[in-house]
Amino acid sequence: MGAVDTKKKHQREAPSTDKGNEDASRGQQQKRQKVERQKTQPGGELKVQARKQWEELRRGDLDPEVRKTKMKAMMDLLRGQIKELTFKHDMSRVVQTCLKYGDEQQRGEIAAELMGSYVDLSRSLYGRHILMRMLKYCPQYRSAIIKSFYGKVRKLVRHKDAALVLEECYAVYANAKQKWDLVAEFYGTEFALFKNDDGPKSLDAILAAAPQKRATALGALKSTVVPLLEKGTVQYSIVHRALLDYVRHADATDRQELIGTMRELVVEILHTRDGAHAGMLCLLHASAKDRKAILRTFKPYLQRICCEEYGYAVLVEALDCIDDTVLVNRTVLQDVCAMMPELLADQYGRRIPLFVLGGRSPHFVGSDALGVLAANDAVKQLTSKKDATQRRQELTAFVSESMVSWAEAHAAQAIFEPLPSQAVSETLLRALGDKTQAWQRVLDLARADVGQLGDKHVLLNPIANRVVTNCILAEHSQPRSADASLPPLPESNPPFGSDLLDALVDSEQLVAAACAGAFPVRALLESPVTGARTKELLAPHAASIAKAKKTAAKTNILDAILSHL
Repeated sequence: MGAVDTKKKHQREAPSTDKGNEDASRGQQQKRQKVERQKTQPGGELKVQARKQWEELRRGDLDPEVRKTKMKAMMDLLRGQIKELTFKHDMSRVVQTCLKYGDEQQRGEIAAELMGSYVDLSRSLYGRHILMRMLKYCPQYRSAIIKSFYGKVRKLVRHKDAALVLEECYAVYANAKQKWDLVAEFYGTEFALFKNDDGPKSLDAILAAAPQKRATALGALKSTVVPLLEKGTVQYSIVHRALLDYVRHADATDRQELIGTMRELVVEILHTRDGAHAGMLCLLHASAKDRKAILRTFKPYLQRICCEEYGYAVLVEALDCIDDTVLVNRTVLQDVCAMMPELLADQYGRRIPLFVLGGRSPHFVGSDALGVLAANDAVKQLTSKKDATQRRQELTAFVSESMVSWAEAHAAQAIFEPLPSQAVSETLLRALGDKTQAWQRVLDLARADVGQLGDKHVLLNPIANRVVTNCILAEHSQPRSADASLPPLPESNPPFGSDLLDALVDSEQLVAAACAGAFPVRALLESPVTGARTKELLAPHAASIAKAKKTAAKTNILDAILSHL
């Protein structure tokens, strides 16, 4: 009975095997028929041969000499017919591969043969990739490609494919003059038709030289920018430049209208210098309702914005100009506090909490952002009613707990690193609340053996000792700052110098630190709070310090210490 069942099973399975062979045969037949159909089309034989050679040419493991031979054969096949082939999906890839693997002469041949078709290629779904390759691999033709767009920029920027090529030209390959020639077309027909090498190179210069052109230029700029905003096409840096110029020069009514239109899109322009600048101006001039809408769009992308080279500056502007600190805390600072360790470890992310504590310091905020903030002060006097120091105190209260918690957990390691050490210093000096535990982490490092650790000791390390020295100075004087809005240091700060001196005495490291030429020891001697006691403790060891000076590589600190004994 079992044998009969097995036989029936095989009989049932046999047709499926035959069906599989039949399907494979049918697929091969369809492929052959497709090739035959392609051969009957104009240039079909050429396309079939080119694709066959391309399958081998595109291999990444091909020997260089073999590739050179096949590349020559491919060029012999395509020469004179490239323009007719480039707008097809499959042949576009063939030409891209030739640009990638060809030599300079072969690449130049392709670019020269396509001359006159650059604009059409940019508008093609497949052709634009060839143009991108030419920009990358044919530097001698970049200028010709960019010039081919002159007079057509306002149309091309609205085209989904051409806009990508235009952005590549503007953001990556164009020089300053070419950038201006491209963006100037936004300001009117005159600038699209006439490219004057000796003329003005910015909208500021145009309006300064010919104020009567203001209405015409801004009208043309608005007619280009508004449709782009309505379509949501604002991701390109050339558009950011146009937006910045319009926000800077438009009158109050037109500016408010634009901000109302783009308030949901500001988050999409923060990744470029001009876009971030435009975003800062939008926040500065926006109404309370628009500011709230803009900040809400930031929330899902806040960490990314904080850590962007230019995006962080827009958040700094929000902290600097918005009076409603409760709104700022709810939309920005709560999330900043939640990701404090990640932000303080980032080159740009750290600037947000440090700006709250330390203000407009060039140590924390980039020069570009500082320049924009300073330029915006005149407007802020009209748009802001809250005292700058009061705003700073309220913002500091929101971030202090997170900053202190971070310092308690990371101060022992962060104090030795260039950027995180600034966060340790600002937290100890300016954060509100109980900082005893955070300061204790530093004192524990100070109690370690100076002779054993050498330059790795917190009092001798060139990064860490600056933090300790600043704390000692802060016990008796307010730190100097470029930001007049910073409030005085909290009265609840620990007695930094006195605590450090006690820690060094208890651990018997004061003399060793003095003999090693530690900056903080000099600061203790010069402090009106700890100077007399420190001198009394070190005076009996003046001979030992003088002896250490004879073998020291640098003697200036030891000289200063001895001068006080």
